[in-house]
Order: sequence, then C-alpha cells, then structure tokens
Amino acid sequence: MSLSPDSELTISKDQFVRVLEGMTVKLDSSSTVRVVGDLKVNVQQPSKEQLQLETTSVSEELPFTRYTIFNSSSFGSGTVVTGWSFEVSDPTRLTYQRCYFEQVLDKGIAATQTIAIDGAAKRVSPLSKLPFDFEGALANCVWFPGT
Repeated sequence: MSLSPDSELTISKDQFVRVLEGMTVKLDSSSTVRVVGDLKVNVQQPSKEQLQLETTSVSEELPFTRYTIFNSSSFGSGTVVTGWSFEVSDPTRLTYQRCYFEQVLDKGIAATQTIAIDGAAKRVSPLSKLPFDFEGALANCVWFPGT
C-alpha cells in the first residue's frame, strides 16, 4: 500500500493493525509516527554470561553493572552512533542517551564529536577539526522509543 506524501493515516479506537512476525513496515525517512496509548518496546538485553554478574573485583566487591546498546548508521565521511544506557537493576528504564559522529582517521584511530545528549542537541564548536553536517547528523540519531 502506498499513500501520497501529504496523507495521514488514522486508526479508530476499536481498530487495529496487525503486523505478523517476519513482516516489515517501512516508512519514509522524513515520516513521523505518534503513538497514543501504551507502547511496548522489545529491547535486546545482554545475557547473564555477558554481564558477568557474579564476577568480583580484586577487592572482592561486586561491580555496579551498566550496559549500553549502540545503534549506528553511515553518514557522510563517518558514522552517526546513538548509545542507549541501562542499569542491570532496571533493564526497562533508560538512564542515558548519547549520540555522536565518528570518523575513522586511520586503522585503530577514530575521532568523535558529541551531537546530542538525552535528545538535546549539543552544538559543535567552530574550532572543531572534524567537519560534518551537524543538522544532517542530528537527524540520524536513533532515540529510544517513548522518551
């Protein structure tokens, strides 16, 4: 199904759209989706083996474990990366988001520039030596759903 660019799709209160497993819904990159009501997000979580919850430090203390899920997309001469950070004690509640532009300069060497933190843009200094389209990069940040 395709709609004209200025179309709006509205679903009535007792209507629903079902997407079966394996099906894909694609949206134009300039589209927006607004969800009213409950939204359930299935975010991947690391395994217990990856978290090493029973591992202690040299002082025999259990570490406070956090993890970050990274989303990335190619952009210009580099990559836009968004990290979603969670604490193991509450893996459903996002604690921090950071989006940055990264450009590989040489094997094993990369430069990064923060674009936004928790959805708020952080303008790049004119003195930055990492030239890139800030607005375009910002549009490529992948923010955690529902924040």
